[in-house]
This record gives sequence, C-alpha cells and structure tokens, in this order.
Amino acid sequence: MTYLRLFARLSVLGPLALAGCSGNPVGSAPPETCTSAATEWDGGAAFVEGTDAWGLAAVTGVHYAAGDLDGDGYPDLIVTEGTTNARDEYPDVRQRFVMMNREGDSGGRQFVDETEASGLLVARDGNTTGTSHNFYIEGDVDNDGDMDLYAGRYYDAGSADATGDCSEIYLNDGAGHFTLAPSSDVCIPEGYPTSAAAFTDYDGDGNLDLWVTGWYLTYGVSNEAAQAQLYRGNGDGTFTEVTESVGLKLKSGNSSSYLNHDTRRPSYGATACDVNGDAQPDLISSDYGRSWNQLWRNDGGAFTEIAEEAHFDADTDLDYSDNLMYACYCGTHACDVTPTVDCDGAFPDTYWSPGYDDQPARLAGNSFTTVCADIDNDGDNDLYTAEIAHKWAGDSADRTQLLLNDGTGVFDRIDNDTNGLARKRPNLSDWNEGDLFAGFLDFDNDGWRDILLVQSDYEDTHMWLWHQLSAGQFEEVSDATGMNQPWPSGLAVADFDLDGDLDVVTGSSTARSGTPWTTHMTHLYENQQGGNYVRFVGLPIGAKVEIEAGGQYQVAEVNGGYGTFGIVSDTVAQLGLGDVCMVDTVTVTLPGGESHSFEGKAGNQAVRLDW
Repeated sequence: MTYLRLFARLSVLGPLALAGCSGNPVGSAPPETCTSAATEWDGGAAFVEGTDAWGLAAVTGVHYAAGDLDGDGYPDLIVTEGTTNARDEYPDVRQRFVMMNREGDSGGRQFVDETEASGLLVARDGNTTGTSHNFYIEGDVDNDGDMDLYAGRYYDAGSADATGDCSEIYLNDGAGHFTLAPSSDVCIPEGYPTSAAAFTDYDGDGNLDLWVTGWYLTYGVSNEAAQAQLYRGNGDGTFTEVTESVGLKLKSGNSSSYLNHDTRRPSYGATACDVNGDAQPDLISSDYGRSWNQLWRNDGGAFTEIAEEAHFDADTDLDYSDNLMYACYCGTHACDVTPTVDCDGAFPDTYWSPGYDDQPARLAGNSFTTVCADIDNDGDNDLYTAEIAHKWAGDSADRTQLLLNDGTGVFDRIDNDTNGLARKRPNLSDWNEGDLFAGFLDFDNDGWRDILLVQSDYEDTHMWLWHQLSAGQFEEVSDATGMNQPWPSGLAVADFDLDGDLDVVTGSSTARSGTPWTTHMTHLYENQQGGNYVRFVGLPIGAKVEIEAGGQYQVAEVNGGYGTFGIVSDTVAQLGLGDVCMVDTVTVTLPGGESHSFEGKAGNQAVRLDW
C-alpha cells in the first residue's frame, strides 16, 4: 500500500481522526476540550514496582519488545531469554513469553501468558514447542495494519548448533497470532551473529525495510566481523538483501586492516533515524571492540559512511597513557609510563601491541546502544551512545555520552561534567561501566525528554534516570524516582495502562559474581506521575510528528526498534505537554518527505492518524 493511497484514506476521515480519552483504549469518543492542570514532579518516587500485580512474577528474560499486537490499543510484551541458542521445550523450558495486556478481574490491567497460542513457538522445520530466536522487533511488513515480527537469531560460526534455526519473519493475523512468512533473504542458512535490527523505510516506498547488524563471525578466534545487512521489503512479508547495491558493504579484514574506516567492525546495536533532516532515514551501527561507530547517510536510497565527519565515530581523546595494559608494556620497554598494578609478567607483549593498540581505531568505544531522538526540542534528532568502559582501558576509551545535533547531522559531543550526566563511582580502586541499554522518555510529562540508562553486569551497576531541567541540562534522580534497580538488563518503555505516563520494564542480570539475582526476573515499574500528554497512534515507522503546544515545540520520530538486541518501546509517538493541554498544530512528515499539517486538538487523549 503506497503512502498516496493512505493519505486518500486520511482525507476521508477529516483533518484528525481522534480516538480514546485519557486512560481509555483507542476507539472511545475523544473530548473536544482539555482542562487538566499540569502535574509537576515533586521530587518523590514517580515509579512503583507493579510486577506481581501485572502478572509478570514468573516471567524471565533480558530482551523486551513492547507494542500492540492485537489492535486493542494497549501495548503487549514479548520477553526473550536471548542468552542461549537452545530452543524452548514448552512448557517445561521457557526461552520466551508472549504476554498480552488484558483487563484484570479487578478492573485494572494485567498481562496474560498467551505464548503457545501466539504461534511464536513454531519453527520452520515444523517443531511446535519452541525456537532459538534471541529477540524480536515489531513492524507492519505486509501493510495490513497490524504488527508483524522480525525474529533475530544470533549464531556464532564457532559454536555448535543443533536447531538449524535462522532469523525469520512472523506475520500477524491482527489478533496477536503469528505464522511464518515465506522464507526470504532474512534467513541466512549458514548462520549469522545477529546482534540487533531496526525496521525502517529507507527508500520511501511505503514498505518496511530491515537494517540488521552482527558481531564477530567467530568470537575469540579472529577479529573478523560480520557484514551489516540491509533488506528491502517487498510489502508481502518477504525481503531482498540489497547491502552491496546501495553502498553499505565494507571490506573483510583482520589485524591491521581492522584499523581502517572501510573495514567491517563488530556491532552490538542497530539504529535507523533521520539525522540530517532530509526525511530520509540514515543507518547507524553501534560498534564494539573500542572501534569506530558507523553512520551511513541516506542519499536517495544509496548510502555514504559519514561517521568521522559527523563526529559520531568516536570521541577525540587519544591519550592512552593511563591504559593499564600500556603501562605494563612500559614496565619492560622503553617508554615513560610506570606501571601502577601488578602486571604478573604476562601483560607486556600479550595485551599491548604498538602500531595497533595505540591507533585511533582502538581508542574508541564498546558501543551497545545508540538512542536517536530530539532531546533538546530544537527540531533535529540527537544521539546518546551507551558504552561499556573499564578502568584498565583509561580515558581514551569512549564513555556513554550525549551528542547534540547542529541541525545538519553533525554532532557536538557534550562533556558529561558540563551537562549533569557525570557519575560518581562507588569503587574508585577499580570500576566498570556496563552501559548496555538506554532510552529517552519524558517521565513527568513536562515536555522535555529525560534519559534512562540500564547499567548492568558489573559491581555497583544499577538503573540511572536523569531529569532534563532545561535544554541539554540534567539532574540525576534515580534514587528519588525509584528507578535505581541494581544489576538490571533489558529495557522497554511504554504506557501499558494508557493513563498518559510512560512505564518501564527491565530484567535482572545474573552475569558475573556479585549480582543479587538468581534468575532473569522481569520488573515492571508503573509510573504514578500523570500529567498532560498527547499520544499519536497509527503512524508508520519512520514518520515524524511535530507539534506546537503553548509555544513549546516538540518532534518525535516513530522508531522500529533500536539498540542492542532490539529494544522495542512501542511504535507510537507519545509527548508530554507540560503546563498546557491543547495542541495548537500538528505536522506529519513521512519517509521521503511528503508532509501534511493539521489543526490542533485537545491533549490527554490518543490521536489516531489512520495511515
């Protein structure tokens, strides 16, 4: 279905087809006025854990996808263990849960386990008790109005695999029941180390396309990384791989060739968004191994790698003198740094190689997730990179950082000490920053997006929340708001109860010693803040909605999954309105640039733009 035909349908419905009052599903009659007062955060706990009440106490996993699977307006939840290549053996061994958001017995909302009925346990070989897919992202790939799924499968060529499963597309019947789409290029029979994926529409034809990134081909054996893949959607649930034909292919390489921008790097995160304001989605690969990140500019369906000129590939700190591996090397070689740790005789020539480890390509980051959205309300998409960093690597290794867009797709890396995002480390003798998952959300509906960071897998790690006070200035409010869970893993943000504020789901990491968790327990944090908002439903992935409300301007781009192992936080655009509750103007721009403006309406409701 083309966008032209969709707009024709919209014109029949009027300027805005509105449905759903605050707290009610899409389909109810909307109010024409809005009289709610702003609810200002008072510094207290904005979130309370509602895991048990929501029926998630027995649900385990570390990867989450939130979105409306059955068309009732309420976001449902897919939870995946994602840490093994073994299949489910339903019902005894569970690797995934499909939890549908239903009305509870007492009138509230509750998740109901409909995994078996969902069809996601059915594999290509006919097995009906489980698959070995590691994560899911959501998007309407066959243009029938419901959320279909890409099921990503991580496979390392050096590991044993008895399942034969590959990445797949599952098609939705509209009620949350899925069947396998005809096999197409997304399935790589020889296996692929799928680490992330994002739906997008790179060519503006109205069919969703798919951007997939991969890690090392054989981890621990060589530095050769997987080639990221772009698949063009055919509009029927099948996809055609077009990576090389659109200019995305990089050179294979190991050792010294790994240092070049034109050589593949291992990736842990995929993001697709418009960074330069031309209504064409650009492609991002968040790269691991203290290596350069990738940013591919979309030039009418062909791509050019611009990460270096956009200041996205890495920060500019190239001073490796505080790298402990280098210091140990200096203990037995001619250089000026004195070791400060016990090098144990093994470090000098094993962990530091001059001409390789001292090069810019090895002084970048271990990037896992790149968030893309307009954080400072100036109309362009900014970026936030979540990185793993270690004391032993020193300050030359990139840290988690906010990158502000100058409006042209060139980014200013803001020092964490100047914008309030710096963190104190409880353990100063040694430390690790396991920043894996991240998201932007306006938790208090004041009209300014805040930053949520899931720091995991190491001592002293926990969830972090920063409240945006003014454009680009933050205060850390993790403890005050109740968003300080230790050792979290995974992330989904959605308004699960449709009360107008955004709720948060995360899991529990059992990696490494020191974790307080014994299972990958799921946690749902229900937002109690309230406040004025507007929720746009029905927009295609990649569409950009711009609003003006009470003199404040905001823009939101509907994303199709992002970050490490597919963070899916609903395919809607929900914006806080601060101390006003009337939206003055609304402008929607589709991938490719076609733009339409509409009269504003009352806030505190769902606005259905029935594309």
